[in-house]
Amino acid sequence: MVNPAAGLPLIRTERLLLRAFANADADNLVRIAGQRSIADTTISVPHPFTRADALQWIERSQSETLASDHIGFAVADHHGELIGYAGLHDINREHGQAELAFWIDPMRQGQGFAFEAAKGVVNFAFDSLEIHRICAYHMTRNEASGKLLKKLGFEQEGYLRHRVRKWGQFEDVKLWALLR
Repeated sequence: MVNPAAGLPLIRTERLLLRAFANADADNLVRIAGQRSIADTTISVPHPFTRADALQWIERSQSETLASDHIGFAVADHHGELIGYAGLHDINREHGQAELAFWIDPMRQGQGFAFEAAKGVVNFAFDSLEIHRICAYHMTRNEASGKLLKKLGFEQEGYLRHRVRKWGQFEDVKLWALLR
């Protein structure tokens, strides 16, 4: 059993380290999350993504514990360089549920890093947090996320018409879920 009051653990995968964000990540976080392509297919990343946004993101990450309802990991490569984000949102311990979210630097996409990071977070959710059900959403035009979720074993459960507004336009979203 993990200590819920403890800070975020380190999750090691074959090529990645998932950890709490550090103040030293600020410049890379602005560079990566500040790219329009990241904001384009995510709901929670604003554009432009400023240094103030990065510092707020880092501060929130550093205050998160295993008891938090949001646990976000910095995804770092084997050199320790920030390359993305993977985390759990809307954690509901009473019902054993959470939402998976992830994004990777566009310069690092297509190399399996998003899959590896997401799999690390899913395993952490099931094994350490004892989550029973993990859901994930993606805009329908972001089929790469759908393929990744399917590869992780998620099943599509729904199609939500006009669920989010992005760039002034309503977007359809697919809902996926994976049971422990």
